[in-house]
Amino acid sequence: MINMEFFHKLSKKDKIGLIAAAIVVAMLFIDRLVISPISERLRRVNSEIALSEKKFSLDLRNINNKDVIEKEYRRYKDYVKRSSASEEEDVANMLAEIEGLARTASVRLVDIKPLAPKQADLYREYAISVEVEGDMGQVMTFIYNLNNSSQLLRVEKLRLGLKDKETSLVKASVLVTRISI
Repeated sequence: MINMEFFHKLSKKDKIGLIAAAIVVAMLFIDRLVISPISERLRRVNSEIALSEKKFSLDLRNINNKDVIEKEYRRYKDYVKRSSASEEEDVANMLAEIEGLARTASVRLVDIKPLAPKQADLYREYAISVEVEGDMGQVMTFIYNLNNSSQLLRVEKLRLGLKDKETSLVKASVLVTRISI
């Protein structure tokens, strides 16, 4: 350690300065080795507690809204069940639905073409290109029925035009999609 002879030779003022410097250095070591790690750990634990409290409050809100959530789930559960059918069966079901809706709306199906399904991580998107003819009211009824079908069909693209200039018949090109889980 410190040579005691060296220490005794120092003046009183130098001894006080050396002791003060040793105390400051010791306090810095204690701060760096003990206090800082403990305070950092406490800060981390406090932030984890705050995050857990937020998650808990959200979970508690969900528990309090359990009845509402279950009611909404029952309302939509038929639409989101996993399809056990093959791609061909899913497309055939869509085609049958579209043909039935066209009959209901009294429009004439000119052309109907299934497109290749798009596979995403959690779902598969089917698309069918449909061309129909009819008067404007019939075509609008058909589009409305598509958007409100039990298979959750959606009209993605719509192009309307007159079939002939002399008639009031409307020709519509429609891209119909459906998502299957």
